Amino acid sequence: MQDLIKEYKKSLRLLRTAKAVPMCYGSMVSDTQYAIEIMETGRIPGTKWQVSRWAKDKREVPVDPMLMARYVGNREPVESAPEWMAGLLDRLMGRLTEREKDAFRLVRGQCYSFSQAAKLMGCNKGSVQNFVARAEKKIGFVVRKQTYSEGVV
Repeated sequence: MQDLIKEYKKSLRLLRTAKAVPMCYGSMVSDTQYAIEIMETGRIPGTKWQVSRWAKDKREVPVDPMLMARYVGNREPVESAPEWMAGLLDRLMGRLTEREKDAFRLVRGQCYSFSQAAKLMGCNKGSVQNFVARAEKKIGFVVRKQTYSEGVV
């Protein structure tokens, strides 16, 4: 265990002195510090009690199953969307500008945060929020228009 702690501390030093800063640099440093403290003390940093003594709602973290499905390797292959759904998605996305499409795909499709999407797109977080809000508004308008024209309402 002591060798592993030494390796983590060496990695932490390298992270702190790195010249090229990756997108998730802050979380890498804090995650490494967290792991080192757990290995050194044998318990979760900042807590007074062990996890097993926590209340059930504090031990369980609700997670979106669709998001977790990305990380499961050995699953049955998922069938692609039906033709009518693909056509509807193409029609909906056709109403958006390129920036709105990019922001909407990153935030709603690939579950990036607004700040991560902003870094990838090279703009401000507020701009990405505006792009996604406008895209959702346009998509909602098209869906309502289609619903009314089909006489569903």
